[in-house]
Amino acid sequence: MCDPVSLTVTGVVLAAAAGGVTAYGQYQSGKSQDKYYKYLADQNEIEAQAAEKTAEQQSTIAQNEAAQKAKELKGDVRRAKGSQRAAMASAGIYGVTADDIISDTINKAKLDAANIRYNADVQSWAANKEAAEKGWALRNQATLFRAAGKQARQAAAINMTGTILGTASSIFGGLGKLKAPTSTGGGTSKIYTGSDFGGFDISPQLKGFNWKPSGLY
Repeated sequence: MCDPVSLTVTGVVLAAAAGGVTAYGQYQSGKSQDKYYKYLADQNEIEAQAAEKTAEQQSTIAQNEAAQKAKELKGDVRRAKGSQRAAMASAGIYGVTADDIISDTINKAKLDAANIRYNADVQSWAANKEAAEKGWALRNQATLFRAAGKQARQAAAINMTGTILGTASSIFGGLGKLKAPTSTGGGTSKIYTGSDFGGFDISPQLKGFNWKPSGLY
């Protein structure tokens, strides 16, 4: 049959072990949550960069297409001017009238070229605007994820500290129930607190003393 002291000591050891496991679990939980939130934040950063790169590519494509269209328009105008001059010459149209017709063709071509550049700029602006808005939203969410991870670690640290302090209180409470040995020759007894127990010296003089937990006799 186990004596009361052994049962008390066993209970203290089990409480310490359980408290340690709980505290470690709280620490690991906070660490895991922080790691997960950092992963989400990094993914948002990557997605924001990808959106900006896509917008840059779309803008480049739009500008290149506009440049190509402008080049083709320039060639078309040159050929049109040659055809018009030949047609007017065969019809006997010369001088100011012929020049006016050619000028009108050139002016219309300039308007077309300006319209091509304008459309390309609008496409570039729209792509960059969309990427900027998406990038801002993603980076803002990434900031929130990092803050959530930090809060998770702080909460875990607070919970872990509370568990450790609670376990320590339980341990010292259990140790406080142990009573110093009482001499069979009429010696005095003393209640030892947790702090006393830590520095207690079991000397040879304690031989023959009977240990009894307080409240059991």
